Amino acid sequence: MSAENLDTPTPSKKILESSPLSGITVPIAIVLVGAFIIFGVTKMLSSGKDHRDLIEEMNSKTFGNRWVAAYELSKFLASSKIPKEDMPWVIENLSKVYYESVDGRTRNFVVLALGSLKNPLTLNVLNKALDDLDPQVKFNAVVSIGNLGKNESILWDKIEALALQDQDFGLKQVSLYALASHDRPKTSEIARSLISSSEKTARFAAANVLIHYQMNDALPVIEEIVALKYDDKSPDGLNGAQVEGLKTNLLENIEKSKWVDLAGMVEKLESSDPNIRVQTKAKQVLKVLKN
Repeated sequence: MSAENLDTPTPSKKILESSPLSGITVPIAIVLVGAFIIFGVTKMLSSGKDHRDLIEEMNSKTFGNRWVAAYELSKFLASSKIPKEDMPWVIENLSKVYYESVDGRTRNFVVLALGSLKNPLTLNVLNKALDDLDPQVKFNAVVSIGNLGKNESILWDKIEALALQDQDFGLKQVSLYALASHDRPKTSEIARSLISSSEKTARFAAANVLIHYQMNDALPVIEEIVALKYDDKSPDGLNGAQVEGLKTNLLENIEKSKWVDLAGMVEKLESSDPNIRVQTKAKQVLKVLKN
């Protein structure tokens, strides 16, 4: 069989949809810098297998192939609904695999599978995964928790600590967005501490969060995003698609926050930005701000 790339099911592009901060849109091109892609593995055929078949496969596979079944299950659950009565069985068995696995790939796909269920019964494993040694497992655990509803069992102190750590900026960002989407009390304080970060992605994430609090601390970074060039050739420059995504996300957050003080900045984008899609979005946002 031929080898081909396998695309990992990616985390949700918007974290949660039911809080006062649900308008916070993640800059996808920046946040997903740690996307977990596996190259050159043998094509796997799981046609006709349901969630029970795949979980049984995970429990019976040898160490070397267990993650393959976990990968297939994460894809299945991301695209298919399972019967409500099967949910406890699925979560119990996936949790068992997570706790027993010494392979980071398997744990990662288990966390992705559990996250796709959006069920509070998954919290024991997702909370545990916040301490996982594999950074991608932590990343997907935070995203999965962010997509859950309100729950007092979430270990928010750990997510706050991840938002403030200095090494993994992708993890820092999704932690901040998870806090914001659940309207946690320390969200604005943490965002303000990151707004002057030397790491641009941390600054951009903080600015998008602070827009929803209409805090002037965000203004210099908002201006920085507005001024980004689409053809930046510097070593740490963003490509055109990333810049477009950042500006579009910025405009969406301004629109949902209805921060009228930013109308002038939006007008600048509408009149002078060379990207037609950004111009069009800016025009739409201006109508909201002026009504």
